[in-house]
Amino acid sequence: MRIGEVSRIVGVSNSAIRFYERHGLLNASGITRAKNGYRVYGKGDIAELQLIVKFKDFGLELKEIKRLLGKESKSCGDLVSSLDEQLDKCRKMESLIRERINVLVAAKESCKSKCKPKSNVRQCCV
Repeated sequence: MRIGEVSRIVGVSNSAIRFYERHGLLNASGITRAKNGYRVYGKGDIAELQLIVKFKDFGLELKEIKRLLGKESKSCGDLVSSLDEQLDKCRKMESLIRERINVLVAAKESCKSKCKPKSNVRQCCV
């Protein structure tokens, strides 16, 4: 298959596929070329791209995806560890977001109680 077909199947752009090749996430040396120079992808390439996309959806960084899918493929335990790290990051972000929401709700309530409908903003949240 050519790159356009693969991009439709996998749901990524042609340029994303080329990017993954350039950065060593997709084995460019395993991709053959037709006489006209077009890349020819196989089912294995599609499976690898789908895995890359799935790992990106998990929030893994490209460096980590490359490590997991490198020549010396890592174990499922390595993936679980990477996912644990990602979960920790997400939980920290969630905590920060909750804190920010609480600050904003308190600020809004304070402003609503102090403001008159046509007051200047400088007078509202003092």
